[in-house]
Formats: sequence, C-alpha cells, structure tokens
Amino acid sequence: MMRSLYKILILASCLLVLAATTAMAFGEIRYPDRPLNLRKARTPKSAWVGSLYPGQKVKIGFLKDGWVAVFEPGETRNRESAAVGFANVKYLKPKATRVEPKVWGELVYTPRKLNVRTKPSRKGTKVDMLNAYQHVRIDFPEDDWSMVFSPKATIRSKLNAIGYSSGKYFKPATKQSLARENPAPAAVVAATPSGQGEVSGSVAPPPAPVPAATTKPATGTGSWGKVVTIQRKINLRQGRTTGSKYVRTLKPGEKVRVDFLKNGWYAVFFANEPVRNENRAVGYALQSLLESEAKAAPVAVSTSTSQPIPVVVPVKKATSLAPQPKAQPKAQASAASMGGTKKTMVIDKSKFEKAKRPDPTPNKSVHGYQYRLLEKAETKKFGETWITLKVFLATTQLPGSKALRDFTSTLWKENKRANRKLAVLVYLPGMDTEDLAYAVVQFDDAEMLELWVRKVTLFGTDFL
Repeated sequence: MMRSLYKILILASCLLVLAATTAMAFGEIRYPDRPLNLRKARTPKSAWVGSLYPGQKVKIGFLKDGWVAVFEPGETRNRESAAVGFANVKYLKPKATRVEPKVWGELVYTPRKLNVRTKPSRKGTKVDMLNAYQHVRIDFPEDDWSMVFSPKATIRSKLNAIGYSSGKYFKPATKQSLARENPAPAAVVAATPSGQGEVSGSVAPPPAPVPAATTKPATGTGSWGKVVTIQRKINLRQGRTTGSKYVRTLKPGEKVRVDFLKNGWYAVFFANEPVRNENRAVGYALQSLLESEAKAAPVAVSTSTSQPIPVVVPVKKATSLAPQPKAQPKAQASAASMGGTKKTMVIDKSKFEKAKRPDPTPNKSVHGYQYRLLEKAETKKFGETWITLKVFLATTQLPGSKALRDFTSTLWKENKRANRKLAVLVYLPGMDTEDLAYAVVQFDDAEMLELWVRKVTLFGTDFL
C-alpha cells in the first residue's frame, strides 16, 4: 500500500515538473526580416500598437489564420492575453537574416512615489504605484503623460506597458539614481493614494550630484540635448560605426539636435524634435565631427514680454556707474558687480517687440481650417523612409485631439506613398515655425500611429 502511494506521489511530481517545463518552453523564438508592425488583433486593419526592428528576438505562439501572438522572448505565461501584439507569421523567420537594433523609450526614475493609471489622466484607475528611485522605461508621450514600461521590456508595444504616469515627475536615470533604486525603508514614508494627484508620500533624499564632467547642459531651443549648426558636410550613419549604412548628408547651415553620446557617436535629430527618445533619431554622427565642425546654435530671445534682460559682460577693472532712469531708451550699464570684475547691462526688449516674425499666410482650407504647407521633406531613419510635412494652422481656437486627427489624416491621404511613413508637424499662430511643433502626428501607409502635443510650446502665444 505504501509502495503504491509512493509511486503515485512520484508520478504526480513528474507531471508537475513536466507541466512547468512545458509552460516555460511554450512557443518558439523567431526574428522579423524587416521593420514589422504589431497589431491589436489578427488583421492588418486592427489598431497599430507597436513595432519590431529587423532581427529582433521575440517569442511567438497561438498560430491562427497566418497570424501569431508575439511575446517577450523570456515570457513564461502560456496564454494569449500575455501577448504584446499580433503579426503575420510569414515575416518572422527561424534565424535572423539582418539585425538593425532600434533603441526605444527612455530609462527614467521618480524621486517620489508615483501612481500608474489606466489612461493619461488623473481620472484613470490606479493600477500600480512606483516607489521612490524605482526605474522604468517611458515612451508613447501624450501631452504631459507617458506610457510606463518595465526597464527589462524589449518590445515597443502599447500592450507591453504597465500604464500611464505624468511625465513631469520623471528624471533621466543616472549612475547615482541606479545605485539608490532600493533606498533604505526609513528614506521613504509609506503613502496612501489620495486620488487628488499623482504624487503621494514624502520626498526621498535626492541623489548625489552628478559630476560636472558627465553633465551636458542643453543649449539652443528645447530642454534636452543641444542644437548645433553644421559647418561642412557630415554623413549620418544608421548605427554607431563608420561601416553602418549611409542615411543622409547634413549640409552646411543645417541645424540639428544631438544627444545620447555613446562610444564617440551622437544620435542626431531634427532640430525641432520635441521628444527625447533615441528611436526618433535621424541617424548617428561622430562626436569629433560634430564638435569640431559645428557650433552651438544661438538661443533665440523671446519677445513676448517687455521686461529688461540682464546681460553680464566681463571687464578688466571695477567700474562705478550712477543709477539709470527706469525708462532707458538705450542699452546702458546699470551697476558694477561687487567684485569689480563684471558689470550688468540692461536691454529694453520693447524695442524688439515689433520685429517679431509675422505668421505665415494660409493658402489652403480643409475641415473648416485654413492652413499653409511650409515644408515637405523625405528622409530615412533606421532604414525606413519618412515623409515630413511642416504645416501652419490658422486658428483662434486650440484644436483638440479629434480635430488634429481629422486635419492631419486628410493631409496624410493627400501625401501618403506605399512603404513610406509620414509625420505632420503642426504650428499654431504666434509660434516660431523654426522651433518645436505644437503637435506631431505620425502615420504609416495604412493608418495613424501616434499623436502627441506639447502645450509648453504655446508660451508667448494667445493660447497660453
């Protein structure tokens, strides 16, 4: 009797081990042979949720009607609900025929506890809470919100996200923040979400300051990277090697934004790129070429206020100047510095207010909006061809998401081409059309992919 019971127990154990092994080993590893879109369901007409780069390692399963569910390569949950999207199996090969890595998202942390919600709004249901100094990857920005992913996520898909968090509470990851990812319990006070905001609990101690040698201040327009003006022709490459595929040539006088310095190479972006995300780079260029052959673009002076701007000018010796009248028609020295090495100049900005560039004149109309196409360009990014439309939209009312979708979709239908992706950059009255766009809407040759707006670009306009 005991022997029979013993055999039953052994058999049950073997079955459990076999079941666990089967769960771990479900599906098979495949590699896309081209840039491949992920869909929400098994049809090309289903919503776009993400993309794979050529040669990316993924796990597939649940083959049906020529379509498979796509999983993270280390996924162990043998169920379709754990998939990050669906793709046509004919583009997924047993071996990688070519590999073109595409970096996506940005590794960040929050110095406080931060709620993660089901949608980009405080009205979204809370699904998780990030701890202080917990690192995550963010992508798919939508206004002031971004989708939150595990830092170990390898597939860029909306179905792979944990949820949404307000982007204004995130800071770029540093060596110091990574070292403090698991702070001592006393450093953080347990928090109970109040439902009134996104941050709760007390502030954890800040990370040690980053050494000056590793901190690169942003220059030019925008709040990240730096804008440079090219002085001679520079070839952009698809990767950080001189043997990488040629993308395009930067011409003298062209302005670009550079960031993500690694192995002596910069990622290069369009100068008006609003999102600090390496997968949006046009290509890569050597640091030595950019820093020796390019100069930082001058910072544009805003003319939205008449308040004087102090400008510090070094002098060789101390200077004593009498106080100047408040309404000073010319730029004059107002005071000497305490140490006698600098003096302050006051510039009357009201003299420049009338010199502000006028808005472009619209010459076309669609969906009740008057607009003007300012620029149309075609470039390659990571082997994909992009058509970029730069558009001025004449309106006195701030367009909502639906209006932007309708307007840009019409432009897309007029300009789309097979095997091309298209981006529409929308500028509103009062904006500098050489600066960041208010709205960026992206399409492939079948549908709209992404839409995001940057309200901060409206400062100084009648909208904000």
